[in-house]
Formats: sequence, structure tokens, C-alpha cells
Amino acid sequence: MSIIEMAIVLLAAAIMTVVGIRQDVAKQRAGLLAAEGQSEARISDALSKWATDNYTTLLAQYTSSGSATLDAPSIDDLHTQGYLKTAYRNGPFWGGTYQIDMTMVPAGCTSDAGNCHVSYRMYTSQPVTHFGQPDSDAASQIAQAGGSDFGYSKLPNPANIVGLLGKWTAANPVGGSPAGVVLATNGDGGDGDAIYIRRDGSLTWTGDQNVNHVSLHNVHDLDAEGTISAANVGATGAIAASGAVAAGTTVSTGSIGWPRTACPSANAMTGASDNSGLMLSCQNLGGVLQWMPVGGPKLFYGFTQILTGSGTFVAAPSCPAGGTPGIVVTGKSMYTNPTATINYPTVGTGPWTVYITDGNNAVVQGLAVASTFCYY
Repeated sequence: MSIIEMAIVLLAAAIMTVVGIRQDVAKQRAGLLAAEGQSEARISDALSKWATDNYTTLLAQYTSSGSATLDAPSIDDLHTQGYLKTAYRNGPFWGGTYQIDMTMVPAGCTSDAGNCHVSYRMYTSQPVTHFGQPDSDAASQIAQAGGSDFGYSKLPNPANIVGLLGKWTAANPVGGSPAGVVLATNGDGGDGDAIYIRRDGSLTWTGDQNVNHVSLHNVHDLDAEGTISAANVGATGAIAASGAVAAGTTVSTGSIGWPRTACPSANAMTGASDNSGLMLSCQNLGGVLQWMPVGGPKLFYGFTQILTGSGTFVAAPSCPAGGTPGIVVTGKSMYTNPTATINYPTVGTGPWTVYITDGNNAVVQGLAVASTFCYY
């Protein structure tokens, strides 16, 4: 090999080495930019959660001060309060710091109207640079790694931060409006979290909800202005309705009442506490609310025909909930001295023996009916 040929080979090798180094550096820089975007995305997500959890406090601050500018957390605050799992350096690798601001929007919103939302921005105080010049391509790589909440400024109009795919625009907050500024927001002039149900109840729903056949547990109170339809309703407490309640099958109540004891409110209903199935309603008796059988203080349970005056056995009813058995005898026909009275004496407190007698207490022939009942 000649000296010239050797020189050519060495030159080619040197060029390939330089190209390889440049490619390796570019690859490492791309990885660094992607890592920066992912890091900023975690900070943005932490800001979203912080704003949601502290919405009530922020709203009170806005209401009392009248200023839409809100106190925003620092990167260290997000870490110490548990929104960031690890401590983050307060600034990107190329220099500067992360700037965070929060405002209450829209202008003129009020707590009573329920239309106030928190808008936050996080941006770099210095643009991404390469060899000392703003680098919009690098800013684009960071934004793409960050996600749809991110945007960046670029020529020819760096005064505007444009979100990925042009989904939103915001004014460049960095002095001089340089290209290469990376910014994340939940909505400049609007609250991106407004589409979610706040767990503090500070925002109301604006449309019908479909929970897709999943269960709701630990519900305290359930109020409805319209119809509640359910295949089964189980409740350990009270169910209140201002309209009709219709059931396609049985309706069960608790078993907590006892006749002649106090009850909470008129028209309330329950079962007797002996689980006999006796239904009780809360009734106003002389100004005193008491549980009483739905059918009244006397519940008739049977009829026995009294055939002769020689004495007929009448069984006592089995009275639930501590009821006292009783009897009423009504005559149907009999034969006696027209000048005498007719009596229906009974012997016993249940069961009883019933007679038909005249005014001289003499047993006479006749026919009567004994009605038994339970008295409360």
C-alpha cells in the first residue's frame, strides 16, 4: 500500500469516528430530552392533583382577596406533601428554574355560581438552547415526551406557546418571548380538571351519569326529585320519598316496634320486635305517638258458633306482640220467656265457655256467634 493510499484510509477512519461520535452524542441528547419531558410530565400531574385537593382553600383565598392570582406550590412543596415521590431539581438541565403560577378562571366567577376553576401553568424560565441558540426542535422533543398538556414556542411567532397538535395556545410568559420555551398547562383561561368530579364536592354535575353497572358503596344519604327504579332495595335505615313508592314484589320492614310504646313520627311503619309478622304503624293517640297494629287496637282472629245453652268451648287466639285475648258474643236466635232478658255469660279468660241464659240465669236454648280478637 502506498503512502497516499494509507493517508486516504486514515482520513476515512477519522471521518467515520467523528460521525460516530456525533451520532452517539445526538442519541444521548435525545434520551436526555425525553427524560426531561417525562420528568416535567410528573410535575404537571402532581400540580393537577394538588389543585384538585386544595380547591376549597384556593376558592376561599380568591373569594376573600378578590384577586384571581392564587398561591401556587413550589416543587419542594409537591414533594414534601407527597404529590412527588422523589425530590426534583427546581429547573431543567440547560439552566433556569421551573416557574409555576395559578389563577382562578373565568374572570368574574363566583363561589355561589359554582363556575370557578383553577388554571395552572408550569414553564421553564429559560428556553432550551443548543450551542447558545434557542432550540425549538429540542423543545418539541421535550413536549412530545411530556404529553398533550405540553407545548413550546418556535419561530416565526415565538410570542405564542402552541400545544401539541395545535390543541391550545397560550402567551409566552418568558421575557422577550424567545423560541424554545416549554410550558405545561391544564388550560390557559380554563380548567382542564373541570371535566372531572371533584372529590370535595365543589363542582356539580352538568349532565346525566352512567356508572356502567358498577356498584356504589358507603352512600350516606340518597335524595331524589324524580323516580328511583331498582330491582332490589335494601336499607338498614329510613327510606323517605315525597312521591309514590311502588314495588313489583314484597316490601320488607324492620322488626323494632311494640304496641303502646313510643314511635318517632306519625305514619311510620315497622314490624313487631317478636318477629311475628304483626305490622305496626305510628299513630297519634291523644297527642302521644305510639306504635299500634295497622288494623286497630282489636284484631279479630276467629268465629265460633254457639249452638246450645249448655255451654260451648271457644278457643283463645294466639296473640302476637303481647296482645290480650278477648271475646264478643252476638246472639242470632233463641227461645225464652218473653218477659225475661237474654244474657251470654262467659267463663274463663281464654279459652272460654259461653252460655245463653235468661234473666233468672237459667240456661236456655238458642244460637249465637262468638268473635275472638286480640286487644292492644
